[in-house]
Amino acid sequence: MIRKGRFAIWNGKEYALVSYQRQYYLQTEDVSEERNGFERMSGKEHVLLRPISVKELQDAYEIIPYTMIKGYRFAVEGVNQANGKVALVTNNPFVKGKVDVRPYGKYEYIIELPEDQVDFLEDRLPILGFDNQTTYKRST
Repeated sequence: MIRKGRFAIWNGKEYALVSYQRQYYLQTEDVSEERNGFERMSGKEHVLLRPISVKELQDAYEIIPYTMIKGYRFAVEGVNQANGKVALVTNNPFVKGKVDVRPYGKYEYIIELPEDQVDFLEDRLPILGFDNQTTYKRST
């Protein structure tokens, strides 16, 4: 599973972190979390949200997925669920001729590879004043 975006640790578990009009929410698809104050989102029954204050969180961070190909760093742009390919993007001009890339926008290059051929790595950047020193159990 590719993780991308903002996440938070609450009660020792990791959740997606979303915000709307200066209010933060934990997000999950685990219906058993209703017992912890999560409510189903109107119009999206499989999405559960719980309002949360920053003070209640144990940690918060943004995850930026990437991979390395022949020593060059590529950002994970997205996954095409229909064909199972991952779009990888870089703005490094030195990849041209060394990696089978094609132009993508101005000064960028893209390559698409099957998801099972990509070794996903991630940068974890602290947000909301946290330093990412906590341990957690990943929520599924």
